[in-house]
Amino acid sequence: MAYSSKLSAPVLLAVQALAFWPVWHWYAKRTVDGSDEPWGILALASAVVIVAARGRFAAPSAAAAIICGLLAAAYTIGFSILPALIKGGLGALALACVFSTVSYGRAMQPAVAGLMLLSLPLLASLQFFGGFPLRLITTHLAAILLGTVGWEVEAEGTLLHWAGEIIAVDAPCAGIKMLWSGLFLNFTLAAWKDLSLSVTWLCTSLTMFCIFIGNVLRATALFFTESGIVAAPEFMHQGIGLVVFSGVALAVFFIHGINPRVRPCAF
Repeated sequence: MAYSSKLSAPVLLAVQALAFWPVWHWYAKRTVDGSDEPWGILALASAVVIVAARGRFAAPSAAAAIICGLLAAAYTIGFSILPALIKGGLGALALACVFSTVSYGRAMQPAVAGLMLLSLPLLASLQFFGGFPLRLITTHLAAILLGTVGWEVEAEGTLLHWAGEIIAVDAPCAGIKMLWSGLFLNFTLAAWKDLSLSVTWLCTSLTMFCIFIGNVLRATALFFTESGIVAAPEFMHQGIGLVVFSGVALAVFFIHGINPRVRPCAF
């Protein structure tokens, strides 16, 4: 039986809104209660603008309906045991499925899914679970890098020891915000260009590598200002971070620039 694309997409969106309404309530609460940075709104807006700009608004496919149904089923079964962020991820992927099918004509556009996952209130959780391991790795790599250029620096945990001085690699130096920003730029470009799953994965992997290297270089550069070796005004701490991220952003644009046209995903 044929159905109208003008009707089916709103109906599917309405079904998702009802099925995941606790997720949207949690999302709104976390966005405004100050417990996390509200950066996710930017990723959500980016996804909506890109989907709207494509202007296809095709009828949702059967595959999309099946995927949405499976996500809703997983959400329902795990409702009492899954953490809120995981349930939010299921809801975000279901919404990404709707966006993908009505605008790209297939069940899931990987970069749109990435943007929808970034739209969740992630930063506090990423900092809590990943902040210390990233700082630990960054500290030791910075010490190795400084050693290769003649500075006798030893790493102990997230501290750098040099000439009786102790320089701490603090929480912001974990690079969580740089990671989010770099991935946001990566997924925005990939969604705009409608990159395939394999190329999106490759671009994302290269982006994360560039972010990691950039964060190590930032920590290395900050060693000189924080230790007093180089006299610098207080704003240089943020300035170095901005310069490094600018380099990372240029690298991301370059990565996407060498993939001008890619055949879309098959699903």
